[in-house]
Amino acid sequence: MKPILSAAQMKEWDSKTIEQMGVPSLVLMERAALAVCNRILHSYSDKPKIGIFAGPGNNGGDGIAIARILHTKGYPVKAIILGDSKKFSPQLRQELEIAGNYGVDIVYPWNVDDVSIKEFSRLFVDCDILIDSMFGIGLTRGLEGDYAVAAEYINQSGKTVIAVDIPSGYDTDSGKLLGTVGVKADTTVTFAYMKKGLVLGDCKLAAGSVYVSDVGIYCKDDKVPQLLDDEILSSIPKRESTANKGTCGKVLVIAGSESIYGACYLAANAALVTGSGLVKIYTHQNNIESIQQALPETMYKGYTAFDEAEVLEQISWADAIVIGPGLGTSEVSAKIIKAVSEHANVPVIVDADGVNLLAKDLKQLDELAARVPVILTPHLKEMERLCNTPVNEINYNMENVAKEFASKHNCVVVLKNHTTVIATVNTIFYCNSGNEGLATPGSGDVLAGIIGALLGQGLAADVASSAGAYIHGKAGTIATEATGIKGLLARDIIANINKVI
Repeated sequence: MKPILSAAQMKEWDSKTIEQMGVPSLVLMERAALAVCNRILHSYSDKPKIGIFAGPGNNGGDGIAIARILHTKGYPVKAIILGDSKKFSPQLRQELEIAGNYGVDIVYPWNVDDVSIKEFSRLFVDCDILIDSMFGIGLTRGLEGDYAVAAEYINQSGKTVIAVDIPSGYDTDSGKLLGTVGVKADTTVTFAYMKKGLVLGDCKLAAGSVYVSDVGIYCKDDKVPQLLDDEILSSIPKRESTANKGTCGKVLVIAGSESIYGACYLAANAALVTGSGLVKIYTHQNNIESIQQALPETMYKGYTAFDEAEVLEQISWADAIVIGPGLGTSEVSAKIIKAVSEHANVPVIVDADGVNLLAKDLKQLDELAARVPVILTPHLKEMERLCNTPVNEINYNMENVAKEFASKHNCVVVLKNHTTVIATVNTIFYCNSGNEGLATPGSGDVLAGIIGALLGQGLAADVASSAGAYIHGKAGTIATEATGIKGLLARDIIANINKVI
């Protein structure tokens, strides 16, 4: 795993590299430019014609350095500088001087009479690739004036677009579009570490394929949020040669309702495939016959009414409990989750309707979390019910919302979205292993089952949540290679778990 940084954190480590390590700013700029050039060299065997839009700051300096490097390698290059020359950064001025010495074709603001889409179309008519280096991670307001016109031209040009560090026009921390227009890139080359905005909000779509390039800036703070990768899989225990089904984790799945069967099937199936030794489903009696036929590997117990003694008997059997998928919010369901909240003595993962029921009485959550590890897996709407924050606000503030709730209620929050944020009392993880195919019915039930299996095998709640989210996303991504994005079913995610673990 590697850090995923905010704008402030990236600037901090950039400054430390310059001031404490003694690496000149211009050297870092040259390394950044070379990283973009290497991506172009790697991706294109011919020498496409390059057009570069540079802004007045250091991101613009990156762009001019890119222009010079590609020019010296024989690429046809044209760069345009936008903005007030009085506001050019010192590094940009130096790069402009160097590029001028090499004869790079640069268009300055005072040489452009008409800043318009028509004029940009004329200037860059022959270009195959446009490079956006107008603004980097320091942008705090929307694109206006010449910059907005440039972004509009880039987006409607039909040409391949490469963004330098982050597409211009977006907030680096939330991914939110700051104004009315932002650059939409096919590829983004970002430096040192992934930036939060590149996997969140509007910017995730605008960034295209993202490549992280080492430029010699190294974050030494192990408390910053981490972006999950295959390293998390090493935390999953290997099955001992002397293992038996009773030693591999007993998971109780309390799911399904009188008219809902699929959720308990998917959660239980996922738990089995993720390595649980024994899985028992506690569900409405209506579902038992279907469970017996579809998933004979599980144990099962049916109910028709609330029986506290029966519920306590079931939860006393388990090493981990998954509760909520398809459970409904009936009086019986509410009584079941209340009994679990009051009596469970093993880790509990609460999903779907379980989250909705707890949202009505957070004292139950606090009571449970004071005794055992608790993991909640809400999507944005369920998170809204938990914390009374509107979905549109959560969407651009996922980390803080999840972290605040986790800290307040002493639990782990797996906040599901196109990028999932996992928050504990002390740590934050970002999971970007999935793709848009995961937006399919039952996907969340599968995630709950995976995490439940890992809890049952003895993983700590934060590790089980992080590893489970990563496995879920990666298995779904692998599955879409065969099913396509729109054809992915929840059962396909389950079928590919074994390819991940």
